[in-house]
Amino acid sequence: MRQPSLRNAAGTSQLLQRAVCDGYDFGLKMPYIEGANRLLTARGGSFIRRGEHPLWRFWRVPQRRLLDDLEVLFHQLVELADGRFAQDWSVFSRKIADAQADVRRDLFIWGMRLRIAPLSGGGVVLSGDYHPGCVAVAKRMRGAFLSSSRAWRVPASAELLRSNLILELGLLEEQFEMLDVLQELLSDGSISTARDVTSMSIGGPPQERASCSVEEGSEADVYLAAVPDITTTSWTLEAIDAELKPFSLMSHQPAGIRHLLQRTSALLADDMGLGKSRQAVIAAGIQSAGRPILVVVLASLVINWEREIQAVYPDARIARQRYLADAQWVIVNYERLGDFVAIAGQFAVMIVDEAHRLKEPTAAWTRNGFDIAAKVPNRYLLTGTPVLNRESELHTLLRLSGHPIGQLPLKDFCERFAGSPEFRQALRAEICDWMLRRRKDVLPDLKGKQQQTVPVVLDERQQHEYNAIRTADRPVFARLGQLRQLLERVKVPVVMELLTELEPDDKAILFCEYKETVATLQALCAAAGICCVTLVGTDSVTKRQKAIDHFQQDADCRVFICTTSAAGTGNNLTAANYVFFLGLPWTPGQQDQAEDRAYRNGQQRLVVVKIPLVENSIDLQLWQMLQDKRRIASDLIEPDAIKRVQSELAGSFS
Repeated sequence: MRQPSLRNAAGTSQLLQRAVCDGYDFGLKMPYIEGANRLLTARGGSFIRRGEHPLWRFWRVPQRRLLDDLEVLFHQLVELADGRFAQDWSVFSRKIADAQADVRRDLFIWGMRLRIAPLSGGGVVLSGDYHPGCVAVAKRMRGAFLSSSRAWRVPASAELLRSNLILELGLLEEQFEMLDVLQELLSDGSISTARDVTSMSIGGPPQERASCSVEEGSEADVYLAAVPDITTTSWTLEAIDAELKPFSLMSHQPAGIRHLLQRTSALLADDMGLGKSRQAVIAAGIQSAGRPILVVVLASLVINWEREIQAVYPDARIARQRYLADAQWVIVNYERLGDFVAIAGQFAVMIVDEAHRLKEPTAAWTRNGFDIAAKVPNRYLLTGTPVLNRESELHTLLRLSGHPIGQLPLKDFCERFAGSPEFRQALRAEICDWMLRRRKDVLPDLKGKQQQTVPVVLDERQQHEYNAIRTADRPVFARLGQLRQLLERVKVPVVMELLTELEPDDKAILFCEYKETVATLQALCAAAGICCVTLVGTDSVTKRQKAIDHFQQDADCRVFICTTSAAGTGNNLTAANYVFFLGLPWTPGQQDQAEDRAYRNGQQRLVVVKIPLVENSIDLQLWQMLQDKRRIASDLIEPDAIKRVQSELAGSFS
């Protein structure tokens, strides 16, 4: 039962009601005092909000930072309390001293989860929830901090490390995840900026580079689970064709299914809207022979994938976000992958949708994805944008598949394959058997897509506001964000005017970068009598799907207003034949993904993409940066580039 709030009448409640200490951090229970949160967070404090926590509504503050200026903190609190709470310095300091003398190691271990995995060169890697006691144990055991992974490499056995952590903190054995999947060194974690991509510059006052605090003895190494090498399967073309007879497929799709089935792992990188999910579902269904299949997706696409599976296998047993013994298909989003590491060996096939989400080797879901992939014999990767910014982003996907090129250290990979069209062609030649990509020209019914830029000029007041933000004495990223928000506001009336020029049966998607712009456009559409729906990142899955269905099925609903991050991937919005960008995404892949919510299989009309660009602003720099990144991606993944590489290879052997 929760204790009642202690906001009592003046003078009847203590300023410090209770203090506890685990030898590393203090727990402080105090009544609400306006402004006290700023004092405590400035000292590294955090408020415990979880009602299940034994120290619910305590402040957790590092011991050293609290004691360094304890008397100063006391007087600051007294001043903020303004006489409403009883306490003098002697009582306050005695409670702190008593807590320090009565150390309880298990105060802050509630809910902690730690992960220990073996390393290929000996020792283990420790990761999971932060606790200063874990740091102390790792240091005593001569561990090295892996700054890129936020983990520790410890030269000891997993059992010894776990025993020391239990003795130090009072942890329970069930709070540990003990992996048997061998972890291998991936790289030094450093990724250099592409040299042939336009950089952003907004001018203004120079900013001092923030000093980077590096943990003593830290290293940049990244470790990920060792995934089995790609091998060819026993599937023959004849056997696959026999399996495909019951399915109704478009002309290009059998080749994609064959591509997946004939390898234990492969990348299907078809352009958006060509049915990658349908091909993967059929391939997985055939390969699994009734055994469990794990489907990893974005959280917003769980329902879409459930519908896709049911469209192919109407009687499929499907579980969402959990493992059920009687379910063949388990759909989980990236953030929940950690829940499936321990049971990874149950799955015959792993489908990874939007696989470019695993490009960052230090992300927690990448680590969990590798731990699972190490135990799943068949791994199918799907993405229409395998390269978002630079060539090195393919490295993690290649490693996840078990491709030989992925075993190279990242530095060596970049030296061989990044930085020039010639290097990219060499990489394309190495991976052309692993990656299959088709463009939308394989769909004869599509009417095409036109892209149009619309010049926008700032008026005098807008130019003054733009210059004031640009030259403000603030960090560059803060100024950049403010400038992008301003430019979106400037484009709102331009886009509203363009909407009035559309025909009555036209429908449009409006992509924004900020929720505030979505709300403004929604209000303006309502005032103009234009029926619209919205979708932003905070919407529930049910609300998202309701908005999509309304737009797709209701002829009177003409405008779909959304943020690119929330609606730019996975959704089918073929009712629209116009796409507007009020803000530009950071990568061409994100832009293409967003455009192709409308330009995909099922679209019966020409799709027109309109991109307002503000003259003499960062808009033009970002637009050029997108073109440069698009050129890199084109060298690596476009079919024309593939044909060119294959032709050159053939010539070199003649």
